[in-house]
Amino acid sequence: MINCMHPVIDFKKFDYEIRYAKDLRPVLYQPEALKEDFEAYRMFRDVCLEEDRKKIKDLDLRYDFTVIFPRKIGNEFIKTFGHYHPNSYPEIYQIFEGEALILMQKPAESYDTIEEFIVVKVGEGESVIIPPHYGHVTVNPSDKEIIMSNWVCRSFKSIYDPFSSLRGACYYYTERGWIKNERYSKVPEIKEAESRANELLGIDGDMYSLIKYPKKLEFLVRPEKHEELFKKAFY
Repeated sequence: MINCMHPVIDFKKFDYEIRYAKDLRPVLYQPEALKEDFEAYRMFRDVCLEEDRKKIKDLDLRYDFTVIFPRKIGNEFIKTFGHYHPNSYPEIYQIFEGEALILMQKPAESYDTIEEFIVVKVGEGESVIIPPHYGHVTVNPSDKEIIMSNWVCRSFKSIYDPFSSLRGACYYYTERGWIKNERYSKVPEIKEAESRANELLGIDGDMYSLIKYPKKLEFLVRPEKHEELFKKAFY
């Protein structure tokens, strides 16, 4: 773990979108427990150093930040809405402050039948790869805000409907622990894993520096060429 890490970029100078608690109502374990609205998280999109902007666009990449505030709605810890990527695109996240649970679920023949559910706990300086075909949610299980960044292909739009139609991922994380989402027809046992992303990609510090080595980011836009990386992503 890399402690006391600071972003290369002052991302808070960039414009941001707010996801409010009311926006999360379709995916909450206890939507009726939401009595007052508040900021759940902020999303800073397309953040970069100006001298890197053209290079990042030419590589079909985007670098973002998300700040997730420490709250609960009912018994459930605050989380992101959750989404899938089209065409098997992966993603990579890194934590700068706080502690996160990254929930990943892989559907089988339909979105309500999940064949694998992985949870990775990541702290400051740690990174995690979201493999192709996995929907994902980030949970803030602590009393500290999360500051996290991500690299992703810029040429697609995330798919949110499966999470809203099934009211979230196949498990909720609450003060009482994990609770299965009964709207799914098939839910596997929880697989707890550890990430190998820092090791596999040689990340030592802010992963924004990977832009200096574009080959290391190629898996985000050409996932079919990097199947071995995804197989090794977790312990």
